[in-house]
Amino acid sequence: MTRPTSPPFTLGKISYEPAPYDSGKILARGYYVDLNRRRRGVKAVGKTNAAARRNLQSRVNNARDQFRGGDNLLQHDTKLTRAAEIWLEWKLRQRKKVQPSTLKEYCGYVERCIKSGALSELTVLEANDISRIEAWLSDIADQRGETAAKQARKVLSGILGLAERRTAIPASVISRVETPGATPGSPGDRKCTDPDCDYDCGKRHLDTKRAFTPTEATTIQTRADSARSDVGDLAAFLFGTGARVSEALHCVEWDDLDLDAQTVHVRGTKTAQADRILAMSDELTSRLKAREDLFGSSGLVFGVTRYASKLGQPRDTTNVLAALRRVFEKADTRWAGSHTFRRTVAS
Repeated sequence: MTRPTSPPFTLGKISYEPAPYDSGKILARGYYVDLNRRRRGVKAVGKTNAAARRNLQSRVNNARDQFRGGDNLLQHDTKLTRAAEIWLEWKLRQRKKVQPSTLKEYCGYVERCIKSGALSELTVLEANDISRIEAWLSDIADQRGETAAKQARKVLSGILGLAERRTAIPASVISRVETPGATPGSPGDRKCTDPDCDYDCGKRHLDTKRAFTPTEATTIQTRADSARSDVGDLAAFLFGTGARVSEALHCVEWDDLDLDAQTVHVRGTKTAQADRILAMSDELTSRLKAREDLFGSSGLVFGVTRYASKLGQPRDTTNVLAALRRVFEKADTRWAGSHTFRRTVAS
């Protein structure tokens, strides 16, 4: 007859020995299983065997009170760094929903902010704390900038959201967390607010309310067409459709184009209305036909073109944005950002 299984959080066999670092006291060792039937060791010190046993039982009781469930991989006491790896593995299972470039960015933020930040030694239960998260985000904003803090918050939100769905934590607090800006004068404070600046201060002069004038738009298109980084057609597409840069780079394939009907299906994912069909002008259609003749019609429309073996594969967003900033600089519109295309079309 098999031995009956003990209920969860029941102390198993206990052993006693002199405490090695506490002279005259007794060290008690035991084990218990949690609600996931996972065996866990526990130890405690007391003046006598009975006292050590009581302290041992107290630790088991505390573990029972703190237990928040979870599964075989993700539990309340799983280190946040390990939870981040589990979350990335989960994202890999959603390849149809998550672009490869986005996964690459997620991995970068996990390495730079989760595994080496102030939360790296905490469990998911300990990290699920508003004050700790906001202090962590403040450090990131001061060192890397407000955008980095926003992206780090997004990654942590995904990790804690997965932990909540798997009952490892009661509920994620991330919705109540406010993302701080960089402290003025810190390395992360990259915005210039001086209206009379000569643009040589080394900071960003992004104007989030301004759109291109017709003259500026013409100059930017000319500069983009002459750039070595193949951003001319991309700039024309952004001017012609008002699509987001991320959508143009990663959500528009040649199969989404109907050059005869002069329409494009933008499979955006940012909002419910992001998946849409847009009309294209004669000029933009002619550009894309010429692009098709040069680079073929497989893969992404604005994918890699520099290497024949990688035609149509996703381009690195960071490199494309850097190329656009060089175009803005040559066009004397250093106040502009990638979203200024979209703002210009809307206005």
